Amino acid sequence: MTLPTADWAAALDRMTAAADHALADLDRRAADPAAAAAAGAPPVTGPLLAALEDRLDRWDAGLAAAAALAAGAERDLADREAAVERWHERFARWRDLIEQRQAPGG
Repeated sequence: MTLPTADWAAALDRMTAAADHALADLDRRAADPAAAAAAGAPPVTGPLLAALEDRLDRWDAGLAAAAALAAGAERDLADREAAVERWHERFARWRDLIEQRQAPGG
């Protein structure tokens, strides 16, 4: 049994793409503030830029922590699945042995 992570992974991919786009936009604005101001965009400088970079760093840290948590959950579920499969194999073997003993001539 695997953890249904496809939707979660797709959402993380969209968030990562949005963060990458925002960072690229910030880099463009920082490289040429005059062009950004001419385009009608408010200048991103000083404290605002630092606050945005800090927020993105915290966001990245949160995403990394979530990815580690999901990986741990996947490992735990895989271990439990393997244990259930081993139990099932042993139970099936035990059942077969009982049936052989109960069968005529067994």
